[in-house]
Amino acid sequence: MKKKRLWLALVFATVCALGLLAGCAQDTGSSDKAAEPGSQEPAEQSFEPLSLVYLNKAGYETVIVADKAGFFEEAAPDIELLTVSGSGQQAVEALLAGSADIAATGQGPVADALGQYGDDIVVLGGTNCNTDSQVWVAGPNLTGDKAIVAYDKSKDNKDEVKASFEAAAAALGEPIRLGVQQGATTESAVKSWLGAMGVAFNDYATEGDGVVSLVDVKANTLPTVLSTGTDIDMMAASQPYPSTALASIDGSYRIGSNADTNSYDVACYITTKQVYDAKEDSIKEFMKALSKTTDYMSDAANQEECITWCSDSMGADEKTVRAAFELADWDTAYTDTMVESIFKAASKKGYEDVTKESILAANPLSEWLKTDLK
Repeated sequence: MKKKRLWLALVFATVCALGLLAGCAQDTGSSDKAAEPGSQEPAEQSFEPLSLVYLNKAGYETVIVADKAGFFEEAAPDIELLTVSGSGQQAVEALLAGSADIAATGQGPVADALGQYGDDIVVLGGTNCNTDSQVWVAGPNLTGDKAIVAYDKSKDNKDEVKASFEAAAAALGEPIRLGVQQGATTESAVKSWLGAMGVAFNDYATEGDGVVSLVDVKANTLPTVLSTGTDIDMMAASQPYPSTALASIDGSYRIGSNADTNSYDVACYITTKQVYDAKEDSIKEFMKALSKTTDYMSDAANQEECITWCSDSMGADEKTVRAAFELADWDTAYTDTMVESIFKAASKKGYEDVTKESILAANPLSEWLKTDLK
């Protein structure tokens, strides 16, 4: 597969020419400030500023806590926080457009970035690797003779689940419309789940013999769209959107999650090769701030404070946030499970040249994370 190239150097030069990028006229790498003549004090290192784009929702708790607890403020470089809505795909798009230095996202958008841009993408690591955070919710259209059987892992009732999908589609007289944002981590997770259940599906904007048709709906609008019952019959998304739907839509119910297929979500941080080469020292300081944050979040004594911060920031109820904390594994690292999760997402999306080896090679900090960071 021929990969796209990120012509960020051209964008960088253009922005500098317009005078819109602060510091372009200055040295772009980290450097030592010269000491005064006769001074015995060591030179002070300067750091390039960084900008991080993320979603103010479940899955991005580490960013919220790092901000609220002051770990970003204490970091050597200035760290600017930018938010987007929808899914992590929007964060990656902002990164690729040059609007941010680092994107926080899930493994699905990371797989897309690696598959499309190859060596231009640098994976810095992750801060949480967990499961059961991607959830599928059926709407009130799917009740009675159209009801979907929820998967029960203890019974492994895949045949019942498959039969209920087929019966519902037959009763509807058309495929069940499943809303899920294209390109989001949830897309690959729910496709894997449908495959495991033996449920045939039609991909976005295609017709076929599937009993489910995928419909592209922006993640943060899914509960509203599902509530109308006119465009989709069920939804798949990461928290808190499923909990929002279950709490606000009468007759809605949960039918499964990525935990059913032992699939893990990864809170990833990625950048471009150009940004990494220009700001490596600052990026390492950023990763140190994340490590301090995950250590803080792992301490049970701090959990309630962190839950309150996240709940207030996301506008989510504390019960939902607490459930996410119970599933979490806070650690700033680049583990085999993280690599495996990105690889599974890439394989599901058809990126044959994205291998476990290439995903590991995309992180120049993998050894540093194990040694100097700790």
